[in-house]
Amino acid sequence: MDGQDVVRMRHSHVPRLRRKVGVVFQDFKLLPTRTVAENVAFALLVTGHSGDEVREETDRVLSLVGLAQRRDHFPDQLSGGEQQRTAMARALVNRPRILIADEPTGNLDPVTSWEIIKLLVRVNELGTTLVMATHNAEIVNALRRRVVHLDHGAVVRDEREGLYAA
Repeated sequence: MDGQDVVRMRHSHVPRLRRKVGVVFQDFKLLPTRTVAENVAFALLVTGHSGDEVREETDRVLSLVGLAQRRDHFPDQLSGGEQQRTAMARALVNRPRILIADEPTGNLDPVTSWEIIKLLVRVNELGTTLVMATHNAEIVNALRRRVVHLDHGAVVRDEREGLYAA
């Protein structure tokens, strides 16, 4: 990853590598007693970034995901789509090289799901590699990207482009 052989990497180098990976979970994993901005900033604070940098990067990513106006709201004051966009902002605030999204639309209605997918496509277009796990063939077909089908941990199909039939 990013020019490094992760199989041969020293254990002590793994934490630095993890900073290059953002993760978005199906169930958001937001801190309920923190605002949107605080949830996003948390990822920078724990890695030792300065206050000015935390503010700038938090503002940047909240604008990217369309939540600048909701920055002072708590997770329980947000819709499911807004919670997922907050989780995405938190995953993106460190400018990761790779974004891993585990069923990012699994708990969302169809309209909100497509908004999240469009945001993920935009993030990918901006240069972040996206790895997304989904069971939704409609999303896979709409994206027309590489599909790797796993069955009990084994690759059973690897298609560069095209439609996916479940």
